[in-house]
Amino acid sequence: MSIKTKLFILASTSAVLALLIGFAGMAAHDLQFIRQSKVDQLESQAKMLAFNSTGVLTFQDQAAAGELLASMAMYPTVEYVCVYDDTGKLFAEFSSTPNSAVRQTESLPSGYRITDKGIEVFHPITDEQEQIGSIYVLANMSDLYAHIRRYLLIGAGIMLLSLAGAGAMSFLLQRSISEPVKDLALAAKSVKEGKDFAIRVSPQSNDELGELGVTFNSMLDEIQSSKAALQSANNRLEDRVQQRTAQLTQEIENRQIVQDALVVARDEAEAASRAKSEFLANMSHEIRTPLNGILGFAELLTQSSASADPALRQDYLETISSSGQHLLALINDILDLSKIEAGQLEVELSPCSPHDVLNQVVSVMRAQAQQKGLELRYEWKSKVPESIVTDGGRLRQLLMNLVGNAIKFTVEGSVRINAELDPSTETLTIRVIDTGIGIPSEKQSRIFSQFAQADNSVTRRYGGTGLGLAISRRLSSALGGELQVESQEGQGSVFILKVKTGPLHNVDLLVAPPADALMGTLDSIPVETIRLPASSVLLVEDGEINRKLVKIMLEDAGVSVTTAENGWLGVQTARREPFDLIVMDMQMPVMDGYTAASKIREEGITTPILALTAHAMKGDEEKCLAAGCSNYLTKPIRAAVLLSTVRNLLCQGKPGSVANLPPPTSEPVTPPSSAKYSPAQLKSTLPLEIPIYQEIVEEFVGFLNSHVHDMQTAYVKRDFEALTQLAHGLKGAGGTAGFAALTDPSVHLWDAAKEENLTDIEESLAVLGELTQQITATPQVC
Repeated sequence: MSIKTKLFILASTSAVLALLIGFAGMAAHDLQFIRQSKVDQLESQAKMLAFNSTGVLTFQDQAAAGELLASMAMYPTVEYVCVYDDTGKLFAEFSSTPNSAVRQTESLPSGYRITDKGIEVFHPITDEQEQIGSIYVLANMSDLYAHIRRYLLIGAGIMLLSLAGAGAMSFLLQRSISEPVKDLALAAKSVKEGKDFAIRVSPQSNDELGELGVTFNSMLDEIQSSKAALQSANNRLEDRVQQRTAQLTQEIENRQIVQDALVVARDEAEAASRAKSEFLANMSHEIRTPLNGILGFAELLTQSSASADPALRQDYLETISSSGQHLLALINDILDLSKIEAGQLEVELSPCSPHDVLNQVVSVMRAQAQQKGLELRYEWKSKVPESIVTDGGRLRQLLMNLVGNAIKFTVEGSVRINAELDPSTETLTIRVIDTGIGIPSEKQSRIFSQFAQADNSVTRRYGGTGLGLAISRRLSSALGGELQVESQEGQGSVFILKVKTGPLHNVDLLVAPPADALMGTLDSIPVETIRLPASSVLLVEDGEINRKLVKIMLEDAGVSVTTAENGWLGVQTARREPFDLIVMDMQMPVMDGYTAASKIREEGITTPILALTAHAMKGDEEKCLAAGCSNYLTKPIRAAVLLSTVRNLLCQGKPGSVANLPPPTSEPVTPPSSAKYSPAQLKSTLPLEIPIYQEIVEEFVGFLNSHVHDMQTAYVKRDFEALTQLAHGLKGAGGTAGFAALTDPSVHLWDAAKEENLTDIEESLAVLGELTQQITATPQVC
């Protein structure tokens, strides 16, 4: 309990006790006085009643006696009044309360008494000094009790007011005592907890409390002086220890740094020496191998026996040429590295087509991939700009290195190249993905170092100088990009090349690779190398030229082909005969391919169905699959693509998935002007040296004029449905016959006819008319 509280309780208790004693004395005196006054008043009333009752008793008039007693009703405290005769018998009575149970049955001497009933007063009735009766009066003490309650309330109020006044005075007086003590206690606590000896108290009086404050301050002064002296000594000692410790630490660190630097320098020197020794040994082997081939086969050519055999001589010359190319590639790598090290690598930025670069890389590297039985292809993950600003030659060299590496270290599977554009950063990301041996994570940092490969055993197994990836990373930096790798041992590798594209605001973004580039990935495979297993195929195609061409392609690959001219005939034929595969056009008269495929599936026939469609719109794939087809190809049909897809379906023997071809664009095709096509592009790309292909082309050129005339007639008649069918047929037939120039304007005409857009129809017909004149005027066979 605080001093402040104690002082308040002391003052309050003293005041309360004093007031209680004084009030109690006064209350006892006043109550005695009030009670006596009431007794005197009742005796006076009884005396008066006794005087007035003399005549009543003398004449024995009880009615008059009752009226006399009833006059006491004017006194509210009087509860009961009665008159006794001289024999002590009740003569008359009056009660203020009907339920009054107080009945006095005998006369008592004169006087009063106070009982639990109230105040009882007795007075004799006399007549000429002779007592003839007596009066009895009973009154309650309710007015006395009320007076006591008022007295208590007044006393309590006075006591509370007195207590409040005493508390206020105590509060004012105790501050002069408690505040200095409180300040002193807080200061002592602060010194104890915070060790702050600068704290001082301010004495507020000249009494004992003030003296206590002055003494406390003096004590703190002594303690602070002692502590300051001790702290100063400790600081000086700590400074000396820290200085000496710092000197020792610095000496140790300097020695460690020098030692670490020596170790690193030694390791780097040894590693560099080993790398260069291994590189020189490897280069010696790599250079001597093609040189040995060149010199050895050159010497053999000088021998008469070899010169006499043309086939053998041609083989020797091809070996010498390939060895020379290998040797030239080695020398180019060394020269490129020398230029990079000397800072003389030149980069010429200019617009170039990333599609052309990728197509060239794929075309050049495909032979290596085919020799190892690997699939090599590229695809798009997003729209790709038609051109970018970079050094096309260096980009091609970089990609050749990456693709060559991927083919070298891949035993089976595939090498894929995909391109993806990030327009927000103007970055083209090209990924080279292989299914090769992979690179352990701890060795991935070495592969971009010159003269180094992930493992020296790799050099012995796969060959190479260890310069390719080092040059590639330097080239990627020179092109303003970066080269990274993601790989897992045994799971293949992904090399990620990011190249800046330059501004794209005036550059067209293409949705899919150009058809010639895309198809080139399969067209470069010699068709004669694709042989199909002995099987029977049902070909359902309404176009005579397409039907004849596809039949020739399939029969040349070793397949027996049965034909049908529309969907209805195709369903009937499929019911009668079992086939290993059904190739079906989707747009045919009588019954289209979608309906025919559905009906074949309803018959319970599970033969794989390959859909041929001239549509290249988004959703055609789902539509073909929903009809029950196993796969689909878009026209124009390329032989290698067709035969590869047919082989896959024949091997599966059941409905499969859609071929892994890039998604077709659904964007409107702008009709190209015929002036853009060179004379070579106006010739058929089919091998016209083969008579059957020559016959197909001649037949197509012969019907081309009439077909275009039919389209013009349909337009004049505003028969848009017929015009749509004619445009669709021209697109498929033209592409199949090897005239890719007809594809885009046919597609545009087909779209325009469906939308009944007269302006676009006229523009497309004009282009097709001019192209028809140029094609018919161009000799197809030289």
